[in-house]
Amino acid sequence: MQMGDRKQQEIDFHNKLREGAAQQRWSVEEEKRLEDNPLWSNFKFYSVERKSIDLVENSLKAWVPGKRVLDYCCGNGDDTVKMAKMGAAEVCGIDISDVGIEHGRNHAREEGVQGRAKFFVMDAENMEFPDNHFDVIKIYGCLHHLDLSKALPELSRVMKPDGIAIATEALGHNPIIHLYRKMTPDLRTPWEVGHLLKKKYLVQARQYFGEVNPTFFHLLTLGAIPLRRTPLFLPALRLLEALDSVLLKLPFIRYQAWQVVFTMAKPNKRCVTTSATG
Repeated sequence: MQMGDRKQQEIDFHNKLREGAAQQRWSVEEEKRLEDNPLWSNFKFYSVERKSIDLVENSLKAWVPGKRVLDYCCGNGDDTVKMAKMGAAEVCGIDISDVGIEHGRNHAREEGVQGRAKFFVMDAENMEFPDNHFDVIKIYGCLHHLDLSKALPELSRVMKPDGIAIATEALGHNPIIHLYRKMTPDLRTPWEVGHLLKKKYLVQARQYFGEVNPTFFHLLTLGAIPLRRTPLFLPALRLLEALDSVLLKLPFIRYQAWQVVFTMAKPNKRCVTTSATG
């Protein structure tokens, strides 16, 4: 697999990141374990993801059983293994990081699902799967690492006509959040900061999918982060989640959220080329 400079930077960064073998989901214990690793200093932000995680996991529990699933840019493969345990017929986890893929394979063996959870080092912009291959595609926090003019048609190509994808991505509109990102360049690759998901990218996704439906999360809830190791955290989080559920329905505010979860369905096959492997 030959890579250009941008992708080599992504490989080097994510191999180094995955050496910490952090779990994808936040916990006090995991944060404490990673305290001395500077690459994970923003892990605390994931303490407030509860509502977006619930939406994704409830959706996957309904869609995954008996299906062929793609865990797109799977990281350490936690969700690949989880979806195999949900009853997927087959889950393929792909990632550009060979370190992450090795962690995923080890985890699958430990959980006894190695027969249904398969892992591949693969370029997400040029996948080696045939056309119309997957019923369900799960995407988490990776699209801003990719060239969407290549990634979106690939996702549309490998999705079955009646398939569905669900993606969780950070948004790039909030100036305060973006200032933090610019002040912490060592926590991300050079490509990442300039390609956080924006409204125009959701419009771009509609070229390749007939249905793109976003739900916005985590604006006021970010205020609960300083309380995450105290008894006040859950009460504060519940209150701020309730306020966000109202505030983030407003068109002029919702794009200021930290994250968006969106589904993509009805792939437009006329906008993609047939794969070499199909």
